[in-house]
Amino acid sequence: MNNPPNKKNVLIILLVLICAFLAYFSFQKSNENKTLNNIFSQEKAELQQDLDEIIKDYTDVVVSKKRLSDRLEIELNKMKSLRDSIKNLKDSNFSLIRKYRRKIASLERENKKLFIQIDSLNNANEALAQENVITNEILQQKDSVNETLVEKNKELEEKVAIGGIIKTTPVRAIAMKERSSGRLTTTSRSSRTDAFRVNFDLLENPITTAGEKRVYIQIIDENKKVIAPKGKFNLNDGAKIQYTDSLEVSYDNNRLSLVSLVLVNRDDIKKGKYTISAFVEGNFSGNTTIDLR
Repeated sequence: MNNPPNKKNVLIILLVLICAFLAYFSFQKSNENKTLNNIFSQEKAELQQDLDEIIKDYTDVVVSKKRLSDRLEIELNKMKSLRDSIKNLKDSNFSLIRKYRRKIASLERENKKLFIQIDSLNNANEALAQENVITNEILQQKDSVNETLVEKNKELEEKVAIGGIIKTTPVRAIAMKERSSGRLTTTSRSSRTDAFRVNFDLLENPITTAGEKRVYIQIIDENKKVIAPKGKFNLNDGAKIQYTDSLEVSYDNNRLSLVSLVLVNRDDIKKGKYTISAFVEGNFSGNTTIDLR
């Protein structure tokens, strides 16, 4: 008579146990899902952080070569796209997480190779820049040396030019009158002066070029008037002056005696001081003066 209630109690107990088990199982699943979601979120955050760091590395890199700049831009766009894909993941799909992690690992390997290229290029550019600096310094030194050589050559040319000037002994001059016999004798009277006798020697000079040399004589009175002018010639300093007599002599670098006899009209010779100057090859050589009564 007690069997039916016992079966009913057993059934109730069994139902309670099943409900308890289901509640426990549901609680466990809920905790597991929560844990998995946390792990998934953490994985997503880590992947995004890795990509952010890689993107920052790319953004910080500056290269001047266009080919590498274009390649960097392509790689950068790939990583930004991958980051956006990870960010938009809604379901806890760990297979996609593993796939993206493999992609990031592959990108990191490619990036390492690319950055090695960039470092090599930057090192090469730095070496080239340093080489350019050294080359410019060498060129500047060469320019300085060339300027020095030009200056020295100029100085040498000037010294050679100065050394090539033919010097003379002191100029000597006398006034002369013509006697009835035609013979010339010295005089100190202006009213009897018919000629000026000028003589000096060209001195030895082994530096100058041997050959025909032009010598000019100039006689001027106290008023700077040229006596018996024959023409004009140019000095080496650019000045142009009148001359009284000119001689063309053959000079062989040895001492050479010269005499110039300048005939004048005694009516043109007045009382006073006369300056007689000599010029050899366009250079002033010396002068002397004569006082005529």
